[in-house]
Formats: sequence, C-alpha cells, structure tokens
Amino acid sequence: MVKQQNEYIKGLDTHLITTLSESIRDGWNDFFLESAYCQNLIRFGKEEQTNYMGDLLNYFDDTVELLTQIPLKKDYQKALFDTISVLQLMYIGQDLIDELRLVFKMPASSGEGKMLIRTLRNELTGHPISRDRGKNFISSVFLTRNSHGDVIEYLRYHKDDDYKAKVVRHSWSELVKIHENYLVDNLNAILAVLKVKLKRYQLQLDKFVATFSNITFEGLVNRTDHLMESFFEHSALYSRTNLLYYFESHDIHPRYSFCTQLFTKELMSAILETRENIIKFRREMVKSEIQVNNIVETKIVFSSSNGISTRSLSSLPNIRYQFSKLREKHPIFGIEFFIETYGDDPELGAEILHMRDISSNDREFYCSYEYLRHLFSTRGLL
Repeated sequence: MVKQQNEYIKGLDTHLITTLSESIRDGWNDFFLESAYCQNLIRFGKEEQTNYMGDLLNYFDDTVELLTQIPLKKDYQKALFDTISVLQLMYIGQDLIDELRLVFKMPASSGEGKMLIRTLRNELTGHPISRDRGKNFISSVFLTRNSHGDVIEYLRYHKDDDYKAKVVRHSWSELVKIHENYLVDNLNAILAVLKVKLKRYQLQLDKFVATFSNITFEGLVNRTDHLMESFFEHSALYSRTNLLYYFESHDIHPRYSFCTQLFTKELMSAILETRENIIKFRREMVKSEIQVNNIVETKIVFSSSNGISTRSLSSLPNIRYQFSKLREKHPIFGIEFFIETYGDDPELGAEILHMRDISSNDREFYCSYEYLRHLFSTRGLL
C-alpha cells in the first residue's frame, strides 16, 4: 500500500509569535500613544499618530497566521503556486519586522536566516532573470521537477559560477524554522529596546513622585504636560488654563481650592499607577524607593455649614443616578430639580444656584459640579 502524502507540514508557532507581537502592541497602546515623553524616544511622525502601528501589527499577525500550515503538493507545477505564496509571505514578514525596528530607532534586521529567505524569494519570485543597472546579465533560475512536497529545488546559473548550473535545495521544514527563529529573535529584540525606553520613562516618573510636594502648582501642571499629558483628558476640569485659573481663585471660594487639591490627589494616583504598570509590563521586580507615606498630602479646608443640621438630608435616598444626570444638564434631573430638592440648605442651595448662574461657562460649571459632589458625598448622599 502506498503511503498517502500529507497535505501540510507544521508551519510557524503562531502562539509564540503573536504573544510577542501582542506585547509590543500593548506597550505601544498603553505608553507610547499616551506619553509625548515616550514618543520623543522613538520615531513618532505623522504616520505613527494614525492607526499605522495597529494596521502594521494586524498585517504582521495575518502573515503569521497564513503560515500556520505549509501546503504540500505532489507535482512541481502545483507546488509552484504555493512556493511563490509562502516565500512572499515570509518576505513581507521580514519587511514588517524592519518597519517595527524603524519605529523604535533600531537598525534594519540582518543575519543569514534573513538573507536566505530574501535570496530565495528574489530569485524565484521577484527576479528569476536578473540583470545589473547596466542591463548586463547576472543570473537566471528555474525550478526543477523535484521541487514539490517538502522540497524546494531549483537550478541557478550565476556569473559568479561562470554560469554553470548549480542545484539549490532546501526543505520547507528547514525554511519554516529559519523564518520562525528570525521572527522570534527580532520581536524579542524590539521588546527589549521598548522596555529600555520605558525604563527611562519610569525613572522620570520616580523623580516626579520624589519631588512632588516641593513643586509649585504651576510646576505640577507643566510637569504633567511633559510626562502625563493624557491625564488632562480624564476630566473636563483638567486643562492647563482651567487649573491655573482655579489655583489663582483659591481665596475666592472653597470650590476652587477643592478642584486644585482634587487634581493633585488624582494626579499622584495616576503617576503611581502608570509607574506600576510599566514595572509590570517590563516583568521586573522593582523595589520602589518612594514610599507613599513620604508624599505630603495637601490639607483641604472647607467652609463650615453654619450649624445647619444635615440629618434630614442624610436620611434621603442615594442620588447617584440623578447627580450623574446633573453633569449632563439633564432636562429632568438638571439644576432645577436640585434647586427644588436641596435649595433650602444654605450651603448646597448656594452652590446649586451658582451652577445655574454659570451653566454656560464650562470651566465654572464643572468646578462647581465637582465641589457639589464633595458636599453631597460628605453628607452620605452619594
């Protein structure tokens, strides 16, 4: 009985390769897209500001997935189509690797494995008849009748061999392993460089934390803009102009000092979280030299409630849902609803009336909203 030939051989270890590419994707999305400081450590131009990196990695993963199995054909004519396709996919994978290396300011990849795949692709798919720029003949190739199944075989006539026929023969199993090693080695190298750059970012965050309590408020805003600019997107409150306005107005009303203190508190939390995320990403056990207890907490002083009892207010049901609608200036659970419900309380009523008066001024409105959130929270209503 003739043994039936397998239709495929095992291709690339897609799990191993895509695990590495996903790590690069995560590092890109979580840090390099978020921080201008990190962007200054790499090549971050107009392309990188778009979906370029996501598209590049998706394309790369597709080329890997298509090489999960290498088709085997019994005759060389049918095998020709698969030979062209597989070599081209490997070639594209190499180009995408070099594109990734370019982004992270690394030189193009090299090595015998890379050159072998590129030579095979160029000779069999790109330029089976090759000439130099002067149109002088260099070489020609053609596949032999033995080029099928697990074997890729062709004759090469090259000027370096005085145009004498030379048999070039490889197995697909060998080429798959060579290409897999190339991809894994390069992805690991890219990840290593990425981690080194993130280490530099982490050290900057360490310095930020260490000097946090000694920096002026404007200095905090400037430093945030340099290292954590995405933090400004977390709240409608947090923009450079808004924060400096609140700080300059801190003597006018407690709402302004509350918002600046809220900013410093949430900023510190974001810095520490980002720092820990970097450590986790780099898979290193880094002992923090900065203890949270060393951070000087800003004391928040609020105006008194003038002796008004809050017992009746605290007995009301939780209003978290209604309060979230107030932020949206909801037609039902908007300012008028809160004036009618809490207007009799001097402190709450005064702040709600202030919100009504400045409702068209987002800077004032969201500042008042956050301060009102604090007042409701201290009374157990949120």
